[in-house]
Amino acid sequence: MNRMVSPIFPNRSEPVGNNAVPGAGAELLARAFAATSTVSLITDAAQNILHVSAAFTAITGYSEDEILGTNCRLLQGSGSSAAVRGSIRQALEAGEGFEGDILNYRKDGSPFWNGLSIVPLRDPAGVITHFVSVQRDINTRIALQEQLDFQAGHEAVTGLPNRFGFESYLQRRSTDAAPTGRPDRAGLGLIALEHVGQVRHSFGFSGADDVLAEFARRLKGRLRGGDYLASFSGDQFVVVLEGLCDDASPELAARLERLHEAVETPFPVDGESVMLGMTMGITPFPARSSGPHVLRLASQALPEPGSDLSRPDSWWRLAPTGPIVEWDTTMAASDFRRGERSRAHRERLFAGGLSMHMQPIIGLFDGTLRRVEALARLTLADGTVVPPDSFVHQLSSNDLDELFRIGLNEALGWVARWEQDGLALDVSVNLAPSTLRHPRCTRWVANALRRHGLTPNRLSLELLETQELDAAASRSVLEELTGLGVGLALDDLGSGHSSLKRLAQLPFDSIKIDRGLLAGVATKPVETLSLIATLSQMGRDMGAAVVLEGIENAGLAEAASVLGASLGQGYYFARPMPAADVPSWAAGFGLPEGFHRPDRAGRLHTELGALAYHWQFTRWGSPHPFVIDACPLTGFIADRGIVGSAPQLWHDLQHGVDGGHDRASGLLLDWLVDQSTGQVGQTAQTAQTAQTAQTAQTGHMGQTGGLRAGA
Repeated sequence: MNRMVSPIFPNRSEPVGNNAVPGAGAELLARAFAATSTVSLITDAAQNILHVSAAFTAITGYSEDEILGTNCRLLQGSGSSAAVRGSIRQALEAGEGFEGDILNYRKDGSPFWNGLSIVPLRDPAGVITHFVSVQRDINTRIALQEQLDFQAGHEAVTGLPNRFGFESYLQRRSTDAAPTGRPDRAGLGLIALEHVGQVRHSFGFSGADDVLAEFARRLKGRLRGGDYLASFSGDQFVVVLEGLCDDASPELAARLERLHEAVETPFPVDGESVMLGMTMGITPFPARSSGPHVLRLASQALPEPGSDLSRPDSWWRLAPTGPIVEWDTTMAASDFRRGERSRAHRERLFAGGLSMHMQPIIGLFDGTLRRVEALARLTLADGTVVPPDSFVHQLSSNDLDELFRIGLNEALGWVARWEQDGLALDVSVNLAPSTLRHPRCTRWVANALRRHGLTPNRLSLELLETQELDAAASRSVLEELTGLGVGLALDDLGSGHSSLKRLAQLPFDSIKIDRGLLAGVATKPVETLSLIATLSQMGRDMGAAVVLEGIENAGLAEAASVLGASLGQGYYFARPMPAADVPSWAAGFGLPEGFHRPDRAGRLHTELGALAYHWQFTRWGSPHPFVIDACPLTGFIADRGIVGSAPQLWHDLQHGVDGGHDRASGLLLDWLVDQSTGQVGQTAQTAQTAQTAQTAQTGHMGQTGGLRAGA
């Protein structure tokens, strides 16, 4: 039998099964083991850890030096099943392997589930010399795929079907429709909600999102059964009104008047009230008609922004097809003006109107400025700055290629200029999948880096997840780019097209979580935190940095840090700014007041951060891992002056000798949800609730507590 010199035991030779590897290959085998994404560790016969893979240290947070020589029971805690631990011990003592699931704990105390396999290794005499442990992630896969499937067909802010959900609806409608011999009985309308841009400018993305969500709620409440509503691009909505006859224009007017009521009362935003307007183009919608064609007709009929809407029915117009209405010549003029404006924007864009604004990306663990994202802006002749949503969709693939080359050159030029002034910053630039597929894409990037004297690691390219990306066709180009040393990020994860297969196949080193996934945090904080945690865990498992976009307050920043997102971006830290302003901003940058990084010795400072901390233990049915005096939630409760209250009692039970109390944990979660959503009710303040907590301590809890514990 061949033998090899083990890199784990350099002073002796070890047999390796029946197929040995020569001693010369021992170092190579050790490196291969360390790099594997599945094998976790090797122990000696006494179960002392001798070697760990890089995947193990990434998942657990322990360094190799901290873990070598210890027993892997170090990962187990009070929430780990005693029965499973006993099964592992019995199997290993009997010289058998083990396979099963167990709740383990990372170095920072956060729990995670493992699918665990342990295999004994024997020498020629049959004596066990080592155990090899393999760990597989079972936390995220099914739940994540379901969430992403839903996100692919729905818009996050409003919860309505998006463009892809609308396409599925068209297929179902065409398939299910039966010929009736009757005239058209539906109308399709394209709605444009006006002044959303001003709201976004004044109140930020969160304010605009609140308005959009409220508008969708109002509009949906004014539809009849069988009608359909979808959200396309922030301020555009599609409605299908069933039950319309071609000769029933009075009925149509009444239906549309009902819809317009959605904007006839003010929208509350951050304690203020704003008024919005809406316009709509509508066209007959036969059961088996082409959806894109009908949608285009409705778009052509859409009144031009700034039109005279003084008449009650002037906010909507009918498309020039079908027997409902004759062609209105003003529609042709409107469509012509819209096309002229698009052409003017394009010409201005490529005649010096393009500029790159920069938005900082901040490390959530240390509060440092890590890099900036370059964002394209169009500056019109009158000085008006136009965001990309207003012009990118008008560009052809050739235009997008040109936009990328110009934007990349300008962004890298600013990086080189800042460095000469003593400010070293990396930059990320957006890359459309159509440009990625261009045969000269890698050459464009290499030439731009060379032109400005920058090393490739200073640049990261962000591929939009909202655009189709063929993994097989794109992999070779991505490998060329990573071969240069350029970083790759998947942008806007959760907004449409992604799949776990794509993330596994393509060499992304960063994942950016779409800000739209945070839209429900004010009303559904547990579900939102679950999504953040799932995607952050997925990033860690794949060795990718996780950037959470759309952070607009201290609570989101703290919760994201608790749940493992390493980087944050949003108005809470900084808005996009002209590139020339970056050095002065960076020189004066300090963490916003109220931003705190949670740690075991410190405290949690926001309601959402506290909810995130407790929720990560509740979802696994696990107690808190540290002594109560060192628990971050202890200080949070003390800061609110509720020592001795029901929430403190519920929290005390999470550090009790019994290893936690599920029902008390659920009640504490409910209380934290109420705190984070502003529903500071009587849960923790009434004597009845206090008595409930005392009852929980004795093990007799009513069935109403902890309804959110399983979320």
